[in-house]
Amino acid sequence: MLLWFILPDMNPSEPRQIENDSRHPERRHLVDFLELLPNGNESPRRICEVLSRTLVWIADGSTLEQVGLRATVVLYCIRPNLIGGQSLEEIGLRAGCTWQAVEHLVADFRYTLGWE
Repeated sequence: MLLWFILPDMNPSEPRQIENDSRHPERRHLVDFLELLPNGNESPRRICEVLSRTLVWIADGSTLEQVGLRATVVLYCIRPNLIGGQSLEEIGLRAGCTWQAVEHLVADFRYTLGWE
């Protein structure tokens, strides 16, 4: 699935490809893993459901630091290149917790989405 849009720049008549290019696995989003439905009419609803579950899971953090950690965990799961490919240990060190605590959040996030 390729998404195109025009960026306001020097040459606005040329469309630019956003980074969600499924030809490059390191740039894939969670929504790229959704199965397409035969009629295609349910796809927007399913995408909204995945995004909603993700945002609710992030917002369930009890403090601002927890919300930030949860957002980092989401990026770790779906776009690790956006956090410099940090390991669980590196994420834990920055957040002041163990890598096991971060791993627990990763498992919880994947469970919340039904993503094995």
